[in-house]
Amino acid sequence: MKRLIFIFVLVLCIPMLLAAKEIAPLQPDTTILVNNKRIEINESVERMKIKVYEITSTDEIVEDELVFEGHYKDGQSYERRRYANAITIPLPSWDRNFSAHWAGFGMGFANVADGNFNVNDIDGVSLNSGKSLEYNLNFLEKSFRLTKQYNWAIVTGMGMRWSRYRLDENKYFKEIDGITDLRPAPDGMIYTSSKLNITSLTIPVLLEWQSKSRRHDPFFISAGVVGVIKTISSSKVSYKDDSGKKHKEKMDAGMNIRPVTIDFLVQAGYDWIGVYLKYSPVGLFESDKGPKIHPVSIGLHLHL
Repeated sequence: MKRLIFIFVLVLCIPMLLAAKEIAPLQPDTTILVNNKRIEINESVERMKIKVYEITSTDEIVEDELVFEGHYKDGQSYERRRYANAITIPLPSWDRNFSAHWAGFGMGFANVADGNFNVNDIDGVSLNSGKSLEYNLNFLEKSFRLTKQYNWAIVTGMGMRWSRYRLDENKYFKEIDGITDLRPAPDGMIYTSSKLNITSLTIPVLLEWQSKSRRHDPFFISAGVVGVIKTISSSKVSYKDDSGKKHKEKMDAGMNIRPVTIDFLVQAGYDWIGVYLKYSPVGLFESDKGPKIHPVSIGLHLHL
């Protein structure tokens, strides 16, 4: 570690040496004056200390103030900064190579479950599993790395989700007298499709870990919660008339779907591709105003 720091300081000082001959070559216990900064370097067998002072002067008084102090010993470091904006020398950023995994496009199979993780055919709701899909477009992400030695970070951001739950029966969702339930199709009507459509805004708070490798792309795994804010919901059906012409009809909107919920999300992958599993501990409908079902999904995500 000390050798790397010594090389960093030496490379930093090369342009200064070329521009000002009065600055002596870097040696242990050296003081360098440049750009209103005084840099003091003290090195012993076990420890290296670097201090940076900001120099201010008037007609009669010259003052200096400590703005950075670093101690490096046996691969460990301690740093203290004051008024960091006054430091013009480049300092290493140890979260530079962390690339979070939220932004991108994903697609998965959507379904419903109960509180015991039983999937489909829940509280009278049966879905066509192969045609019930969700789409995720995550357009904003931000990571906050937690440690220097290990690739852990808190990840947040924003996205949009489109969920399409396709019923496996000749029924449709509709709210009547404040209660949302499945209603049978009119006599003689056969639906070619009946869907519950929900569009939502998503905001995650995830803990992510990445493998550290300079030769290979990183493996990653992350888990956390995703806040879900409903924006639009509707119940739509499709059918054909006697002449074979296809029709689409909106049966209802709103339907007591919760405006704000949360999901538990786990995802893992390699570099830009990953898989995810998502489950909501909160029911899709408001309490006692609809079927007791919880959204669940599994899918593939391509990260930007």
